[in-house]
Amino acid sequence: MKKLNSILKFVLTILICTFSSQVIYAGQVLLRPDTPIIGENKSYAPVSIALDVTQNDTDVTLNFLYPVGVTQVTVENENGEVVYHEAVDTFTTLDTLIDTQNFDGGIYTLKISYGSTNLEGEFEL
Repeated sequence: MKKLNSILKFVLTILICTFSSQVIYAGQVLLRPDTPIIGENKSYAPVSIALDVTQNDTDVTLNFLYPVGVTQVTVENENGEVVYHEAVDTFTTLDTLIDTQNFDGGIYTLKISYGSTNLEGEFEL
């Protein structure tokens, strides 16, 4: 019985580690942390979250693979004006749809933040 218990603990530990190391999957909206690494390269630090962001002709869809708490979702236009803002409780729903049909053509910045994680990406209409 003790051997079976330790095998189950091992399997659960592996599963927890696997779920916590999901990466960003983005269709046409590439996300990155909003603070660059200081140095010669100034590339953005990798972020490991479970989020899939896709865009089609009428909307941008956020699909969280597991709950991360209350998430602030903001879209800004080229002038930095907020054209969309919503607080999403990912314990209630893992999917969020941003209707972009009434947005003017141009480049928009998508900002997603929860806890200490702040992400941003751009998409074009």
